[in-house]
Amino acid sequence: MFVCDRGNSRIQVFDQDGKFLAEWKQPPPPSGLFVDAQDNMYIGDTESGGKRVPGSKRGIWIASAKDGTVTAFIPDSGLNPKVSDAPEGVAADAAGNVYAAETTGRALRKYAK
Repeated sequence: MFVCDRGNSRIQVFDQDGKFLAEWKQPPPPSGLFVDAQDNMYIGDTESGGKRVPGSKRGIWIASAKDGTVTAFIPDSGLNPKVSDAPEGVAADAAGNVYAAETTGRALRKYAK
């Protein structure tokens, strides 16, 4: 089980009995998380780039669900400069397309593979 702990900038990993297995502090604070059938983990990050995590960029981090190693990054689209386009929720489909739920702009964005 993966737990997004945005307040402490980490993902906690537990087994099915609730035993703590690991803590991953990379990527930055997770807002939402999705794991696909190939053990790719998609992590929405809405906190970076501001006062909370300066110097980092908001967007979707893609990492291994086995060890937390970051493999790719989809940056915040920046399409609406007045509000954050950063994803609170994320998902992916079998074709490799990634979906971001953006609460500030009340939008669902699709990133086609």
